Amino acid sequence: MNKNTVFSVLLASCALLIIVRVLPPSVDENLTLVLSKSQINITAINAKRDISATRTVMIDKLDLHHNNRFKHPKLGMLGWTEDFYADIETRFEVKKPDRYRFMVGSDDGFSLSIDGKRLCHYPKDRPFSKQSCYRELSAGPHTLTLSYFQGFGNSGLTLEAGRANGDKPKFWGEKIAGIEYLTE
Repeated sequence: MNKNTVFSVLLASCALLIIVRVLPPSVDENLTLVLSKSQINITAINAKRDISATRTVMIDKLDLHHNNRFKHPKLGMLGWTEDFYADIETRFEVKKPDRYRFMVGSDDGFSLSIDGKRLCHYPKDRPFSKQSCYRELSAGPHTLTLSYFQGFGNSGLTLEAGRANGDKPKFWGEKIAGIEYLTE
């Protein structure tokens, strides 16, 4: 190999690294997350909302707790640092009727409903904790709604699900045995 070939290979490698570094990260856009900034301090999930700004973010899975921040593993910080809501509504179909486990991790409060019936909630501030909720689901379409609020300090939100028979729960948005996500 001569010097020009080596130099050309190094130059092409550097150009490729720069392109990879400059391109924004992307994920499969399975879920629509609506973030809403509150004009007032939030201390409870059922507080009256006074919204100053809203943004919609497409994500692949509900895994938004990294380094004690509301942060996606690939996309990074998604919302504001304090006083905001995150809402997600997903239509899904149960292929295998069974008892399902939903595990919500949150710092601060949340409310999880399926087909308009509250499954579980934690209404106020708390450090990151996980709470398991169970529901017998019949075959057919269902709607999952999750609302979350971040007051101040550390933050994070996760939702995992799976059949309650001992299957390892997976993040909502990932492939879960017995569940198929429905698109509009």
